[in-house]
Amino acid sequence: MKKKFLSILLAGLFLFASLVSAAEIQGNGYIEVTEIQYYVQGKSLNELKRMAEMRAYRKLAEELGELHISSTSTMKDEMLDDNVKVEVEKTVHGAKIISNVRDSENNFTATVRLNLYGGQNSIANIVVPKNTSVEPFPDFNPVFLTMDTNYTGLIIDCGGQLTDTAMLPKIVSMSGKEIYSVQYLDRNMVVNRGMVAYTDSANSGIQRAGSNPLTIQGMVMGGCDVTVSDDDAEKILAANSKSNFLKNCMVVFIK
Repeated sequence: MKKKFLSILLAGLFLFASLVSAAEIQGNGYIEVTEIQYYVQGKSLNELKRMAEMRAYRKLAEELGELHISSTSTMKDEMLDDNVKVEVEKTVHGAKIISNVRDSENNFTATVRLNLYGGQNSIANIVVPKNTSVEPFPDFNPVFLTMDTNYTGLIIDCGGQLTDTAMLPKIVSMSGKEIYSVQYLDRNMVVNRGMVAYTDSANSGIQRAGSNPLTIQGMVMGGCDVTVSDDDAEKILAANSKSNFLKNCMVVFIK
């Protein structure tokens, strides 16, 4: 029943996707939606519970179409390819109902979560480019090698400016130098781990960057990519040359 229902939802995804906001990537890489089914006279509690779940899956399918893959593409764009559409449909079947709570008035609130990363049966495995060689990280000014600290990861604080999340974001210098992008990373790493973790606060969700992260102030020039100053870009690349935290996707964006 669930499989048939989700197939119908995804078949109509293009119709609804343009009417809803983009799904927001949370934490280490999941999207989550919550919907309420209010009490309907004559419906049993089991029926109402199922209706809440169906509403949540519908909302998930709609928002998934607007999920940003990069600053220039969304899942809706990717699903113009029928093969991709079929693979996405299979993956969405794995979305989990993480709660479905009944209140005192017999209204049900259902929350559904879809993990984006985690191997072959993931959204990432569908959209991360295949059969591409890994490029070396860009050269940097060696003067920045004077830093004697071994950083465990990178935190970029966007100061509340980052309103759009993406599966394949970039870090770019003010002069246009791409210092962090999918072409520098092993595909398996990106598929299993994701490029960045997202958090709303410097007080939580930053564990991914390790115990001694390099913290940089970032800017958002529009879209999902983050811009840093030219000096900070050189500093990031120099620090990465010592401990390879970029290669290991030890990156956190504070939105």
